[in-house]
Amino acid sequence: MKLITKCKALVFLGLFITISCSEDDNNIPNPTVGSGIKIMPLGDSRIEGARPEFESYRYELWKNLVADNWKFDFTGPLKDGASYPQFMNMSFDNDHAGVGGFTTQDILNNIQEALASGTPDIVLLGIGGNDLTEGGTVSNTITNINQIIDILQGSNNNIIIFLEQIAPGRSDFMTPEFTAIFNEFNSSITGVGNQQTTTTSKVIVVDMATGWKDTYMADEVHYNVEGAKVVADRYYNAITQSIEKQ
Repeated sequence: MKLITKCKALVFLGLFITISCSEDDNNIPNPTVGSGIKIMPLGDSRIEGARPEFESYRYELWKNLVADNWKFDFTGPLKDGASYPQFMNMSFDNDHAGVGGFTTQDILNNIQEALASGTPDIVLLGIGGNDLTEGGTVSNTITNINQIIDILQGSNNNIIIFLEQIAPGRSDFMTPEFTAIFNEFNSSITGVGNQQTTTTSKVIVVDMATGWKDTYMADEVHYNVEGAKVVADRYYNAITQSIEKQ
């Protein structure tokens, strides 16, 4: 059983089509929200979503930011073709860079094409689950994540990266052996945030795992509406606590 649904046949590769399937933070400059901050949701199928089978957090996060009068733009080379209700007389901004089945290596292989769609001010990075379920080591997965962050920071030395400690799968999916690997991975993510934060670029770890419930799941590994809302709210809280709205 794969942690994330496989959809690798249609990836970026120039196609850009809809796919279903420790520094003092006070010294780090913030992007100007008032000018329309560019936010790239980047990762695997939990980012992509596949309505009506399972949900991405992106729609709920978009609603949170719209309701709070943020000026922002979701960016990425892909568009979500699912139907979403309007909110506050606005249509959902469906741009993203999430692909079902992607591992950290897949992100590395395609990151330049993602960035070609527009250099973001903020990246919401949720990745690593497929690596672990496909037999990848925690060490190699973390190495790849560090390299992804290096590339993102190289594209914009003021970028802010929100890095997920990923939510677990449903309890019947989380064997004792996989739980140990999963916990090691999420523990290592904390070190990534500390080590990769620079004097100009924050890497902020967002804990999606603590307090996670089976009732948040549409299947063994993907979010339902309730789970997507939980993830969206945790991202929203991290963003609003870390960046001063202008």
